This record gives sequence, structure tokens and C-alpha cells, in this order.
Amino acid sequence: MPEERVVRVHLTPQRLTPTLLADSLAVVIDVLRATTTMIHALAAGCEAVWPVEEVEEARRIAGEMRAGRVLLGGERDGLPLPGFDVGNSPKEYTCSRCKGTTLVMTTTNGTRALLRAASAARTLIAGFVNYSAVCELLGDESRPIDLVCAGFNGDIALEDALLAGAFVEFLCEHGSVVLNDAARLAWDCFEHHGRILDGALELSAGGAHLLSLGFDDDLRAAASVDRFALVPELRRDPLRVEIGAVGIVKSHWQK
Repeated sequence: MPEERVVRVHLTPQRLTPTLLADSLAVVIDVLRATTTMIHALAAGCEAVWPVEEVEEARRIAGEMRAGRVLLGGERDGLPLPGFDVGNSPKEYTCSRCKGTTLVMTTTNGTRALLRAASAARTLIAGFVNYSAVCELLGDESRPIDLVCAGFNGDIALEDALLAGAFVEFLCEHGSVVLNDAARLAWDCFEHHGRILDGALELSAGGAHLLSLGFDDDLRAAASVDRFALVPELRRDPLRVEIGAVGIVKSHWQK
């Protein structure tokens, strides 16, 4: 790994600018649930995920793609949207439903964060479910790394900060890095709460909201470390997420 690599955490995406990310590798994190669900969808056979900011825009794009196999998925305030094929629960994205399809997706927080990070030189999608696979790509990168947390309704999300902190810990153990203050905060957060993920996710505001809606299974799915050995990556022209790399040499999760 290169010497003195810059590693920044952004606990919410609101202040991201194209100039800030122009030369960096961005890792977008929305543990509950958008990035976790995207990983599940691609693992289940979706060929691509088109992230969309607004509900009506998603409906329009999906309608224009109906000649092919398309899924319209997403949520607002945690709940599935009327007329959509699927919501934002990982368990909905089965092989029988996903294989050979394109997913057009809009969510309250995650797709917005992803679109804000689209100006980075390279943009990856991360969850606890593909933690080690992402680590292996980060270990080979020479560019600055920006860990972009989607947050929860404009505020910091504990679960996103935990995953960002886990990546910071990995990077600090595998080379010399320069951290911003948010990276240090995320790392401290992971040190205190990261060993009991299920409990930490239940404590978070986003997790408590999902529990109140009856999405208990989604929390367990999001806390399943290294379930998948794939790393989705943002492609351009058109803007979509596809599988960028597959494989894990070893687990990097600290037991």
C-alpha cells in the first residue's frame, strides 16, 4: 500500500462536492438498507441496478425499459412504494425474481448518497455483507479513499458509521494513512459497538424504525458479515451499478 494515503469518512453525504471526490475512490455505505439490498439483488442475478433519486423518475425509467426484463424497486420512509415490484428488503431479491433483470431503484437515503458520490474516479458499493471483498480492493488502491455514509433522514446513522469505522481499522492496519476527524470518530464507534452488530443495529435510529415496521429480518440480513464475495461498482453512460469484482482471499473481519 502507498505511504500516507488519505482516508476520509463522510458521516452524511450532504456536503460532498464533485471537486472533493474527483480523484478518489468512493465507497458508498447504506447498511439499512440500500447498499445491502443492491448486493443481494446482484448476487441473485440482477444484471444491473439503476439508482434513481425521485419516485416518478424511477417509474418513468422502468416504464421505458419494459421491453426488457426490469424490476422497479424502492421505498420511502422504510415502506414499499405503491405500484412497485419490490421494496427495499434484501429477502425480496430472490434468484427466481432477479435473474436476468435490470433493477431500477429509488430509496430515501442510499440512492441519493450513491448519486452524490458518482463524481469520484471510482465508486464502490459496500455493506457488512461484502466487507472482506471490499477490503481487498481497498488494499490495492493508491488513490485517496472517501467512505460515504448515507445516513438516516439527513442525520448520522450508527450502522453506517460502524461499517466506515471497520474499513478505517482495516486500512490503518495495512499501511500509513491520514485520517479526517470523522474517520477517527467512526473508528472509535466501531471499536465500541462493532463486535455485537445485531445489537448495535437494533439500537440505531434506522434499525429501531425498521423494527417498528416489522422488518426484523432485514437487520439480521444486514449484519451477516461476508455473506457475499462480490463488490458492486458504479458504471457510467448510463449510470448503473454492476458487479465489479468477485472473490475473497481471506476474511478481514476481526472476530
